[in-house]
Amino acid sequence: MGQAFQLAVSRAKMALSWGGKLREMLSDGSARVLVRLLAVPVQPRNLLEASPSAPIRRQRDHCATQVAAGDLPKDVWMGRYAKRKADGEVLAGSSRRHKQAKTTGVHDRVDINHSVTFSDLPREIHRLIFTYVECIEDLICLGLANRYLWAIGRECMHDYYASFLGRWARRNIVCVGEDFRPDDYPPGLFSAKELSVLRQTTSDIPYDFDFPDEVADPNVPFTLHHFTFPSVSDMEEDVCLFNKSLGLVGRLSTLGISKDAAFASIRSEMRITEETYFPKDQLWILRNLMTKQFVRSEAIALKPELIHGPNINALGFGDVVMSRICWSTSSSVSMNDTTNISRGVWAGHCFDITTFVRHKDETNEAEWGDVSDEVASEIAGIWESAYGANWRETVCNLRYQTSGHRFAPKF
Repeated sequence: MGQAFQLAVSRAKMALSWGGKLREMLSDGSARVLVRLLAVPVQPRNLLEASPSAPIRRQRDHCATQVAAGDLPKDVWMGRYAKRKADGEVLAGSSRRHKQAKTTGVHDRVDINHSVTFSDLPREIHRLIFTYVECIEDLICLGLANRYLWAIGRECMHDYYASFLGRWARRNIVCVGEDFRPDDYPPGLFSAKELSVLRQTTSDIPYDFDFPDEVADPNVPFTLHHFTFPSVSDMEEDVCLFNKSLGLVGRLSTLGISKDAAFASIRSEMRITEETYFPKDQLWILRNLMTKQFVRSEAIALKPELIHGPNINALGFGDVVMSRICWSTSSSVSMNDTTNISRGVWAGHCFDITTFVRHKDETNEAEWGDVSDEVASEIAGIWESAYGANWRETVCNLRYQTSGHRFAPKF
């Protein structure tokens, strides 16, 4: 029948809350989640377009409108921002009538012509202030005060959205089976000191999840499978950026600014998809950071037109990673196994998915090996053993049925 598998970052004690039989996870496209977890986002190219650089006090034009702050609803954050700005001017120095202050040193006297206000602070300080705003709704409202602040707020908004992508990049990843003997860990996943601690650790899971009425034996040795339990690891959320952005727009609308012209002008810009940070006009590669090997998208794609940045329809980077990071004591995997898939050669390794341009900028290419052909041949063997010589068409049909019809399988 085969055991269930579940993705985990064991050393960081993180795991996905769902799993399944390996054949099912590979067939239904579940491996695509690894692209969102491993792909390092690229900030949009037009992010800095029309970004005013003049200080705020010389840039009174409000975003999409010339209304004064007093014309906005009183319970909106922008009103509170106007008050903070006024308070900042008072705290920065005496009133405007004291324009000429004097400080006396031993040998000289310096005249200060005016008090420093929030508007006079350099852009770097304004950006720093945004980083201290923890609530994304408050951050957006602060940016709505005027176009200058929105240029900074836009960058922070994209940083917020991009933070949901690539969360597992450069971390040790394992697709953990449920059948384990003690002290069975992928080579190199844990240090000798960490292994020593794990060997002395027993299960502290309070209940057997298959039989919840029975108390688990506290003397059961701790295994790799325990890292997939919610009492041990944090269960990671698989985020849909578009739904996340719609939720943010909805929450802001409840603050009383839904009819404000400034908010209306950026509403469409706030609706984001992951493609915003995954440009399709660049070559993307999967990197194994431990072995210094990479896989090219065009080498594993069934057809060039199926490549959309790091996302590849039908068969992609997620399938490559999942087929090589499984680890279990048992070889029962509910599929024809041509590669000893339950003892993956990349189990416990660190990965990322990045653009080839960024790879060249970051590394000495001579130290890296291109294993695209080797991996493509291995993937072909796995699927051919399952579906025969026409496996490419079968895989496309399987993914087409579970993808919401985003592409048509044509062979």
